[in-house]
Amino acid sequence: AGKHTASSHRLSALVTPAGKSYECQAQQTISLISSDHQKSVQLLLSEVRVQPFDITADFVFSEEHKCPVDQREQLEETLPLILGLILGLVIVITLCVYHIHHKLTANQVQIPRDRSQYKHMG
Repeated sequence: AGKHTASSHRLSALVTPAGKSYECQAQQTISLISSDHQKSVQLLLSEVRVQPFDITADFVFSEEHKCPVDQREQLEETLPLILGLILGLVIVITLCVYHIHHKLTANQVQIPRDRSQYKHMG
């Protein structure tokens, strides 16, 4: 069968800022280009944590840098909560403005000072 090599022209896999470890819980697929063009090579990775550089001690990871898939999932979890809070705040502000406007523009009932005017009420 012989030896074949696989490489990637996309250098965006496992991108991590200096001094941080790379962490990704979600499954990722990394496609590689094979020297044998009839074969395709794909790496399926899940629950990965890698310390690519600046290792301070053996078996100790630096602060993690989440992969884009995990960041997106985290945003999908918190976005409905944020939108719900904003909507609730808008409703409360609208009700307060309506209540204040209603209080200021309501016609005040005039109570007659003279008892003879009571017969005209109602």
